[in-house]
Order: sequence, then C-alpha cells, then structure tokens
Amino acid sequence: MCLSFITAWRLRRQLKRPAPEQFRAFDDAGRVVLLAQSRELSSLLPGIQELADAGIKITLVVEIHHSKEVLPATLPGCQPILRLRTSWWWNRPSRQFLASFDAHDGDVLIDASTTPSLPLLCLAVRSRASFKIGVAKGEENPFHLQILMPDSSGAGHPDGGVSPAAGTPLDAGGLLKNALFYWKKIGVKENNL
Repeated sequence: MCLSFITAWRLRRQLKRPAPEQFRAFDDAGRVVLLAQSRELSSLLPGIQELADAGIKITLVVEIHHSKEVLPATLPGCQPILRLRTSWWWNRPSRQFLASFDAHDGDVLIDASTTPSLPLLCLAVRSRASFKIGVAKGEENPFHLQILMPDSSGAGHPDGGVSPAAGTPLDAGGLLKNALFYWKKIGVKENNL
C-alpha cells in the first residue's frame, strides 16, 4: 500500500478519457462480470440466481480482506469464481490475476461493492465490457449506469425529514437488485421506441 497514490493517480488519468458506451440489453448479455466484496457475498445470491435463470454466464470476482475467509467452491451460474489478488506495494490487482480476469471478461460489468476499493476500481476501468453498472463512489467513475445509494440525511426529503427508505442503507444484494431492475427497464424502453 506504500505506492497506492500512484495507482490512484493513474486511474484518475484513465477516467478523464471517456470510455465508449454501447448499451447492452439484459436479454442480449452473454457474460456478466460481477465485482463483489466477501463480507456481502451472501446477500448477492438472489441476484446471482436471477442472472443464472436468465441464461447469463457470470464471472464472479470477490475481494477478500482477511486470509482466513473462504470462498464457496461453486455458486449456481458462476463460472469462474475469481479471488482478487493484489500487489501490496501498489494496491492494485496483480499481473497474474489480470491475465485470468482478461480471459474471463464479459459484455457487461456490475460493481456490487458498497464501499470504495481501489483494486475493484482498477478492474472496472480495465474491463473491456461495453456497458458498466455500479455505484458512484467518487467524482470520477467508469460506470455508464450509476445506481444512487439512499442518503441517510434529511436533505433529500421535501419536508426536511428522513424518509423510511433513507434510513436503511443498501447492502450489496439490494444494490444488485436495483441495478438489475433498472437495467431491464432501460432495455424495455429502447425496444419499444
């Protein structure tokens, strides 16, 4: 983590160059790359099942913070499940991991992480996916469809109070559910025009 500021600087430079957006409808997606953090993996299972039921192949990339955490060997619809390996000095994915990631890249990338992660941001920027979905975790981000997290302050409510939904922050499963909902709705609108 000593040189992570260099990694962050490189990412900011790459994000200033706009990535071409090519919308991919839910029904037309062949493979989805799903970025997740290990502590919220269990909340993602219903969304993963929804993708698998639609016949979409899933590359699941999981960031693990503790070496004692164990990934499941298999999940329905997920082939492969990649454990994110990072370079400690640079705080970015290792070269060996990137080779594996590039071999299993998809048409669509969904970042279901709820907290900022420099290695996951590196993967979101590196991915060749034509359509990227995720939560904006800063000013600059690589996502074409951005899901907003509910604000727990009363600033967004018309009468200054806190709405019931605003008090509960989304977990990764809720984030994935919302991402899939809006992604499907956009596809319906484009097909009906």
